[in-house]
Amino acid sequence: MATLALSMILKNGAATLRSCLQSVAGIVDQIVIADTGSTDESCAIAREFGATVISFPWTDHFADARNAALAGVTTDWVLVLDADEELDPAARHSLPMLMAAEGVGGYRVPIVEYLPPQVTSAWTFTSMPNDSGLERAKEAPTYMVNELCRLFRRRSDIYFTGRVHELVLPQIEKAGLADALAPFSIHHFGHLADESVRVGKRTFYHDLLMARLSDDPTNVTTLALCAMDEWEVHGRPLEALRYLEQALRLMPNALEPMLLAAKVLCALHRHEEALVVLQAVAADRKYAPFAYTVRGNACYALGRLEEARGAYRVALALNPGDRELAAKLEYLGVELGDAEGAIKRLQHAAAECPTILAIHEYLVNAYIRTGRTAEAAEEAERFATTVDRQESLLLKAAALRGQLQQWSRVESLALQCLASFPQSVEGHRLLMMAYVASGRGSEAAEAAEALTELEVEPGSFLRAASIHAHHGGLLRARAVLVRGLQVFPDDRTLGQALREMGADAARGEPGSGFSGATDRDSEAQMVPESGARG
Repeated sequence: MATLALSMILKNGAATLRSCLQSVAGIVDQIVIADTGSTDESCAIAREFGATVISFPWTDHFADARNAALAGVTTDWVLVLDADEELDPAARHSLPMLMAAEGVGGYRVPIVEYLPPQVTSAWTFTSMPNDSGLERAKEAPTYMVNELCRLFRRRSDIYFTGRVHELVLPQIEKAGLADALAPFSIHHFGHLADESVRVGKRTFYHDLLMARLSDDPTNVTTLALCAMDEWEVHGRPLEALRYLEQALRLMPNALEPMLLAAKVLCALHRHEEALVVLQAVAADRKYAPFAYTVRGNACYALGRLEEARGAYRVALALNPGDRELAAKLEYLGVELGDAEGAIKRLQHAAAECPTILAIHEYLVNAYIRTGRTAEAAEEAERFATTVDRQESLLLKAAALRGQLQQWSRVESLALQCLASFPQSVEGHRLLMMAYVASGRGSEAAEAAEALTELEVEPGSFLRAASIHAHHGGLLRARAVLVRGLQVFPDDRTLGQALREMGADAARGEPGSGFSGATDRDSEAQMVPESGARG
């Protein structure tokens, strides 16, 4: 019978390592871990499970570390896991048969990537409702599946390549061996880490991608990975498009770069160009569901609603489990005249998927479009207050409560938003609006002044000074204007406002503002749009 080793690289994974190693207990014959500098209990935990721990200094190269772990493996086959992953129990029954197969060098294993509420898609994958029941995944409303070769024969000519996003499958193909899809999965929980951890990883991977690109600036896969990083992680679509155009110059028929280029072009409002790119992608079965979804988005943005509906229907037929796409299709039905039926189906979808943000957004927007503001506010508030850290719906709920003149609710929701997102400009604006509308001038002025730290522009200083002056706070108003002129010394409106205020003070007139923004002008500026999500 073939033997199996677990191979892993590790650094400070103590928080999750025990669960990972428990998932392979009794399945693997050997555990070899390359530790790249842990300062926590990782190595001690690994040794509890009988692991051989190799100290390997980090060289900014994932494949080097992976191969260092492989060097200590003496079994026939290798299973690769990371510390924030677990092997699915179903693997126990299928592994012996898989390792007995002739001519197969490795297996692509579906990696179930559990996602936080704010993530709904990545690369060319769409998310699915999470129904796994796993305790570690209970906070994840959705997941997506990515296939990677994680089970392969231990041979000297099979090893990892790549500084980051390292792969072993190319070496299996070079060895003339086949690959196949494994009937079990690996569960990955890394995306559910704290935001601070995720931010650190983004910077770390970005730096490694830049180094990988420097190693080989003509590698199409690397260029596509750099584009994905710029677009999905850092929100820089023009940089992403630059990488994709370079990749497509090198390989004009590369489908993944084409599809991502179409997605980025849509974000840049270049929808007609996106539709041209998509013509070459939609015929490929693997990418067709995502391609038709992006096509639907482009047609929707161009006002070609029937074409958008047709594209969404094809995409949903190819991927019937995509609940977000189904909700998008229902919202389009509202726009095309089937409001009552579509809203009922959206209500049902929201009840079935209580933690998927996009579905609730479509329902809220359907209510807004049909003039049902109170129901929109209730739905937005219900979702925002039951699922942690949903800034967009907290803000939308507050804005809708403002339209209903329910200022105490606006204040409460704005404060909830700011408790989790203290740098939210819209949160501060809504709080200011609630204070203005409730006649609480001094609190409105304080909120307006806090905004000058977040919205550093002449208008924010004018607004804060105006509210202070309108409520008799001439000294505070002057101080705000002086501070504004220190930041914008050549701004004429700030200088004129300061001169007018000085003239009012010289005449002994009470503060009543100055030519420019008043507190009611401020209120008009503060109401955020609550239109439909496209």
